[in-house]
Formats: sequence, C-alpha cells, structure tokens
Amino acid sequence: MPFSILCTGSSGLVASDFKKLALSENIPFYGLDLHGEEESVDITNKEPVLAYINSKLNLISDKSIPILFHFAAITITGNNLTSDQIDISKKVNIDATRILLEACKQLSIPLVHISTDFVFAGGKKETPYLPDDEICPDNTIYSQTKAEAEKLVKNASKDQKVVIIRLAFPYGNFSHPKPGLARKMISWMDNNAEVKLYNDQFICPTPISYFSDCCLQIAQLISEDKLKTGQVLHCVGQTTTPYEFGSLIKEVFEKKAKLVPTSIGGGVKNLVLNTDKTEKILNIVKPHHQNSIQSLIDQC
Repeated sequence: MPFSILCTGSSGLVASDFKKLALSENIPFYGLDLHGEEESVDITNKEPVLAYINSKLNLISDKSIPILFHFAAITITGNNLTSDQIDISKKVNIDATRILLEACKQLSIPLVHISTDFVFAGGKKETPYLPDDEICPDNTIYSQTKAEAEKLVKNASKDQKVVIIRLAFPYGNFSHPKPGLARKMISWMDNNAEVKLYNDQFICPTPISYFSDCCLQIAQLISEDKLKTGQVLHCVGQTTTPYEFGSLIKEVFEKKAKLVPTSIGGGVKNLVLNTDKTEKILNIVKPHHQNSIQSLIDQC
C-alpha cells in the first residue's frame, strides 16, 4: 500500500538523507523541523504539531498511509553539559517524544522512533546486545534521555502502532554541515600529525545511505501491516573499533597522520548491536565499511 512520510529533524545529518531518498522514489515527504523546511514546527509544543500534521493529512490521499519518523534529538554526549544543554536535551529527547506519541495516537498514525546504541552505554555485557535486551544507560544526559524516550515508546505500544530503530555512529552525507564519524576522523587527521583512537572499544558505525534504505523498507512493511507494534530493530553497520575504522579512513582518503592505538580505559567497551533479526525482517544485508567509505570519495 502507498505511504507518505512525516519526519521530525528532517534537516539533520541522517534525516536529510532519508528525505532525499524518499523524494527520489516519489514518496510524499513532510518535514517537522525548526529549520530547513518551508514551515517551522516546534515539536516540543503539541498544538503546532497537531496543526501541522492535520494540514498535511489534508494533502495525503486516502489511499496512502501516513507514517511519522521521529529523528529529532539532541545528541550531545559526555558529562560536561551546561544547564541549558541539559534542559534542551530533556525537552527534545523526552518531552517531544511524549507529545509526538500523543499526537500520533490521536490521529491514528504509526510512529517510528529513532534511538541509539547509547541506551546500552551503562551495560557490562561482552556479547552483542539483542533488540529485546533490557536497556542500561550510563549517567550521561544523552544516554539517560534516549533511554527514557524508548521507555515512553515501548509503553505506548500497548495501544498504538510504534517501532523503534537503533542507530549507531552514522557516517556519510558529506554535503551536510554536521559531520558524521568519517568526516570527524578526516578532520582530525587533517589537523593533527598524530591521532589516538581506541582499539579496545567495539562499535557499529553506520553508513547513512544504508540507514535510509532501512527506513524506507520499514515504512513499506508498516504500510503492508507486516511489522508488529513495539518491534525493535538494529539498523547499524559492521562491528569494528575506532582504530580499525580510522585506519580504513586513512587508507581510502590517503591521509598522512599517524594513527596511535590507545585504550578507552574505564569507558564503555561494548556498544555492539546484534543485527541478525533485523536483517532477516528487512531482507537486507549491511555493507562492508571498505565499500561504504570508498563510496564517499565522490562526495568530497
């Protein structure tokens, strides 16, 4: 069945690529964002959210299912946030999620919530986290607020259609002002003769183009009523370490900086998300980092 996309944070690093893909497939796409769209929408205020969505529902054919993707988030990590940064993180990551859930329930619209591997940042597990593992945030605001948002979404699954997608360390979309992991590493190598990277932390950097493909497939499955409510999906890239990933960046982009493997010490060592179930559900295979990084050459 045809579907239309409503999307928060549509001007962001990842969502803007999803928007580009959807429009290239002639899928109606309506962004809810403070910046970057024709209309500015404050998703922390329920009235303008409802007004905007209702205005777009009037444009959407009765034969097309509207699906809301909630990308918007404050992604500042670490412990040294200012009081203003803490407030806006709670407002966008938690309060806006609650408002969007209420709006989607009222209007009978499925909601797809974009979450993060950082909901497991406080865990001690040494094997990959499964989609249904209990979340275990650390004491950072980002981890705590995204975990709280997940709880809201999971609780809403009792009486409305919701899906959670976890994303990790996105990279790509070089035309966007905000850098992903690959561009950050390129910048470090351009500006330093020596770059230290962890070789004992395991992560799943995610090609943004791959994540956009996953989102489109998820929307298709929702429109066909083939995804159960409350489903959690891990749409992330292959497991690697920052040092291994940086070494690929250095090789592909021919950087001269010396990479020095270092230990993360007491930091979180395992942020690996198991994707077996997700790849089976979506009938999709995650790409090799070598190929994904190589494809970014044309974006420079």
